[in-house]
Amino acid sequence: MGKANIKVVKDNQKAIHPRSRKAKQISKKVSRELKLKKRRGDSNIKLQCLGDKLAWFKENMDQEMDVITPGQVLELIQKYIDRNTEELEQITLKHSIGGRQVRQHASREDCLRITKERETELFTNSGFETVDFLTPDSLKIFKSWTGELRHLPNIKLRKYTKQGLEAMISGASETSEQCNPHQMEEDDLDAEEEDSGDEEMSE
Repeated sequence: MGKANIKVVKDNQKAIHPRSRKAKQISKKVSRELKLKKRRGDSNIKLQCLGDKLAWFKENMDQEMDVITPGQVLELIQKYIDRNTEELEQITLKHSIGGRQVRQHASREDCLRITKERETELFTNSGFETVDFLTPDSLKIFKSWTGELRHLPNIKLRKYTKQGLEAMISGASETSEQCNPHQMEEDDLDAEEEDSGDEEMSE
């Protein structure tokens, strides 16, 4: 009889005990790779969402303007928040036709409604993040953006609140009134006329 074939098992081919140090090292490495993969995935999703949002602002802003006022920023953000209002109204109209009990497009309706509520909450309280429109250099960079996600880090972002923008608008209006030379001239003329009238009466 021939010799039986004896398989030599090398160290790296041995079964790894689940509680061994090597098993723990492998488990730790796999866990780390999964976490990194998840982070990269989450980061890509966030980047895509930001890209979609900024693309909307680029399409809906006046490309010819080199300076944007707080009032125009307020109008743009509010328009963005209300971008799905028409679709929501159409879904509501479909529900009302024929007295339907079952909500069609319910998931879409809920998604749009929740999104609007969340964005409104941000704009009212902690701040709605978008491009720093009020800084000329940032605006110039944004206008030159071609829509590529890899160039998003070059765009300076800023958080705006509705109250903050309204305060800027109010402050700019007051400053304009105070610095209006025509108004100052009219006030001076009125004062001179009043003084001359008083002198005539005293004579």
